Parts: sequence; C-alpha cells; structure tokens
Amino acid sequence: MALLSVLIIIIAVLLILVVIIQNSKGGGLDANLASQNQSFGAKKTTEIIEKVTWYLIGALAILCIISTKSISGGSDKDLGDAQTQVEQVTDSEEGEE
Repeated sequence: MALLSVLIIIIAVLLILVVIIQNSKGGGLDANLASQNQSFGAKKTTEIIEKVTWYLIGALAILCIISTKSISGGSDKDLGDAQTQVEQVTDSEEGEE
C-alpha cells in the first residue's frame, strides 16, 4: 500500500512538472527547450510533451483506481469477518435456549 502511495505522489509531481513545461499560448518553458534542441523542432517537442502528459494522467488514474479498490477490498473482508462472528454468536445464543 505504501509503494502505491509513493508511486501516486511521484507521478503527480512529474505531471505538475510536465504541465509547467508545456507551451501555453506562446509562453512557457517549451519554447526554451525547442530552441536548444534543433533536431526535434518545436512541433515535435510539443507532441512529445503532450503524449507524456496523457500517459502520466492515465497512469495516475489507474493507480488511484487500484488504490481505492485495495482499500475498499480490505474493508469488505473485515466487514465479512465481523458479520460471520455476529452470526456465530447469534447461532450459539439460539442453541442455548
């Protein structure tokens, strides 16, 4: 569970950094990256950063769903055990009468 939480935090921080780098309406750090790396060009850099953004969003969503399922899965098991114990106590009380 701790590993899953750490992965979610790392991906969230990476997503923040990638969003900051993106070129929004002519500004941002993307223009600086494109000017330094002439082999890719500005359009290619923008496409790569956009793809990375979508992959990070997808990974974050999947990890959050897995985290939620693992938390709720543990709760359901605990509730099932408690219900079984209540039924056993009820059955034993009925047998005593």
